[in-house]
Amino acid sequence: MKPLYRRLFATCAILSSLLSTPVDTQGQADRFTGEQIQRDLDSLAEWILTIHPSPFVHCSSIEFNDAVESAKTTFAGGGTLYGVAQMAAKVCNVLKDSHTGVALQSFSEQLGAAYGHLPLEIQTVQNRLIVTATAGDSAMVGSEIARINGVSVRSVLGGGLALISQEGDAALARLRMSEKLWNDIVPFSVGASIADSIEVVYASGMTERLPVLDNESIKRWHASQSEVSPISWREVQTDSVISVVLTIRHFHPENVRSFRQELRGCFSRIRSLQSGNQSPPFAGLILDLRSNSGGHIAIMAELLPYLTSTPIDLPAGVQIKASQAAKDRWGTGRFGLVGRSSYLKNLQVLKTTLNKIDNDSIAYVPFKRSIQPRRRLAYTGATALLLDGLSASATVSIASWFVRSGRGITFGEPPMGSVSGTFGNPVRLVLPETGLVVHVASARYFTQTPVRWEARPLLVDRPVTPDTEDIQNGTDPVLDAALNWVNHNQQP
Repeated sequence: MKPLYRRLFATCAILSSLLSTPVDTQGQADRFTGEQIQRDLDSLAEWILTIHPSPFVHCSSIEFNDAVESAKTTFAGGGTLYGVAQMAAKVCNVLKDSHTGVALQSFSEQLGAAYGHLPLEIQTVQNRLIVTATAGDSAMVGSEIARINGVSVRSVLGGGLALISQEGDAALARLRMSEKLWNDIVPFSVGASIADSIEVVYASGMTERLPVLDNESIKRWHASQSEVSPISWREVQTDSVISVVLTIRHFHPENVRSFRQELRGCFSRIRSLQSGNQSPPFAGLILDLRSNSGGHIAIMAELLPYLTSTPIDLPAGVQIKASQAAKDRWGTGRFGLVGRSSYLKNLQVLKTTLNKIDNDSIAYVPFKRSIQPRRRLAYTGATALLLDGLSASATVSIASWFVRSGRGITFGEPPMGSVSGTFGNPVRLVLPETGLVVHVASARYFTQTPVRWEARPLLVDRPVTPDTEDIQNGTDPVLDAALNWVNHNQQP
């Protein structure tokens, strides 16, 4: 393991140890009794055992039951929504399944409705919390934070870490998810609320105050910090060659037709760059799937035909468990007219099988219809794939195929999953007493046959993580490394 990753994984352990640090949370109005919390934890445990296809692939039933009893005991005297979320996560996290756990977006909005959000984002760099975006002084981007309203920033990040589900042994991915949740739990953790201001103290000794924003205001601020479009592409000229960078942020676009048009436009341009005596010459493709949390398999299947000249079987098959909740969530809906050889036939068979088998039954559904390459636009040249700890679910499936097929070189950080596949098809459920929203996986996706299952996350070929200087300067060392590789490995 590279020294950088040893430091980052060590950071996870350090932050986890900080969970016992008491955090002042005055003015709590969202308290629940111990009986309410225990009833919700009983409901959660029952749902997991009813819905999840393989709850004990990473743990034993004894460990699971111990986690449930420990969570029920911890808040026997009552607690807040935040405490409920921590105990629900404690039960789910023993499964090591990123698709089973607290629904973080819903939790963020539920907690934010009462306490608000801090418009400041961070990333852990060599065990230091560095500002990556802020509504305050932009000159502080790249600076280390020490305290928030007198509270250690590490204790807040550690509290967030306890809420994050982890896929197998993907500890770095769990840390990256906690960083994204950090500013949503800061106001609650330091005893602030909407319209208050929070004092930010930097390691340099400098201070500033930032407002606490409500749900709608923080959404607008987030939108101003990142790309809104789920897919975009651009040409980059370096070292007298041209490369195309295709960025896909998720596989659940609101406008599927627009997504398809953008994909086709990208690979049509690549084809034109490859033809004739192009000057400067075309070097290759950079596929940027960083922060891509996954989405619909059918949308993922729109991308892969452009990257291969031979059929792709992905996933190899899916293990499903029938329950009324899974049938209500995934067993309805129509695909319309689907051809016998269409890739969508796999999903149609999956739903049909789910509806046919008895509840509490488990079935394995092989995906017999391959993803077929695009005849004219299939691209087989040099390709680099960019990943980070926020790359998950369907993105891990693509990365697994990319690595196993030798399609190109991967850059960045290990994603949230292994080469063998991930869980999926989460069922959304609401705990009856506290209203906390949770997800429980109802399927297990295998990327290859014969079926095997690994806990270790997929390791990238070229580990690259931005450092403090990169954050300060707005540079992208991951993309730069990929461009350099493509420039020197271009294919005719």
